[in-house]
Amino acid sequence: MFRTKTLIIMTALMVSFLIPTVVFAESGAVTFGAAVVTNDQAVNDSLVVSMSGVTPPAEGSAYNAVLVSSDGTKSLDLGELSVTQPVIQGIIQATGTINFVYDSTSEGYDGEDLLVNYSRIKLTIGPGGSTAYSDNVPVNAAVYINSVMADINSIDAHLAAAIASAFSAQSSSDIDEIKAQIGAAVADASAISGLADGLGANATAAAAEDAEDSNLAEGAAGVIASAANISSWVNAAKATADDDIASQTSAAVASIFASKIFNELLAARNGWDGNTDGTISSSTGEGGVAQARASAQQMATLTLEAKDLEGSEVSTVPGAADGDGDGSSGGSDSVLGLGLPSVGERIIRDLMLLSCLLGIAMVGVGSVILSRNRT
Repeated sequence: MFRTKTLIIMTALMVSFLIPTVVFAESGAVTFGAAVVTNDQAVNDSLVVSMSGVTPPAEGSAYNAVLVSSDGTKSLDLGELSVTQPVIQGIIQATGTINFVYDSTSEGYDGEDLLVNYSRIKLTIGPGGSTAYSDNVPVNAAVYINSVMADINSIDAHLAAAIASAFSAQSSSDIDEIKAQIGAAVADASAISGLADGLGANATAAAAEDAEDSNLAEGAAGVIASAANISSWVNAAKATADDDIASQTSAAVASIFASKIFNELLAARNGWDGNTDGTISSSTGEGGVAQARASAQQMATLTLEAKDLEGSEVSTVPGAADGDGDGSSGGSDSVLGLGLPSVGERIIRDLMLLSCLLGIAMVGVGSVILSRNRT
């Protein structure tokens, strides 16, 4: 009996060591850098790739960057990426860095919104070659991020018109003109505030798609904080218009309040350096539309690892046709279109491995106990 109990305990300890091994295999991947969407001539029309520790491809070949839609039906060839190998004490190092920018100066640029159309990237060895590095934003997260970005763009358009009207009002010396322009400036205040208030739900939903992704979490927090600021500044502008300008008879006094409204609307769009440190962050009291957009772009950060792309996906978000915004619906690895995990997901692989190990351990323990009882 003593020997049987000892064997069971030893087997249990062995299994307990195997479990963190599987977890480590999932979380211990080496990150070589990131690809982040930015703005150049339009919104989300540029991509910056920064990597280090990259092994150069064989002589005569080069890495090629390709963006791919979530369902795999659309791609954009960004061109070649060169690896810069540092020289230390006269010795060329085995690995190097990549600093690549795709923008309006790049071949093939057409100003398209990269976030709307693509959520995956791969660095291949030559055009059409094998994939050396890649990453993807989970398809549902990409849908939520695009919803966030669409609302931010809508807020920006509303604010552009509002700021123009407020500027005209503060420059006028006619009380009726001031009131008319201020009325136009705050006419969409409720719509702007409503859009801002709704940003948090989509940002939170996107972050929930991958709880371990710090870029999703930090970006979502920035969107939420900036959205609250936008709503607060716009509502303050509306209150000033209603309380201090609507019944005002002095153009000089009304102009002062119009300038206050102009500044509040400007802060809602561009942010405000509340702590006067020279930067405007996506934080409470500082972030506006510009910072909310940057935070949404951070949420879509592609973290490059030495791996091939996982199977293509189709969104399971209600009302969403796919994750890239182009309305296509092909290329799914989900089962029966029910939103079940695709066959390429790592968690399924690791669960299968863990189940196999546990099964082997249990068979071994059972065999020992059976053998022991027979003797």
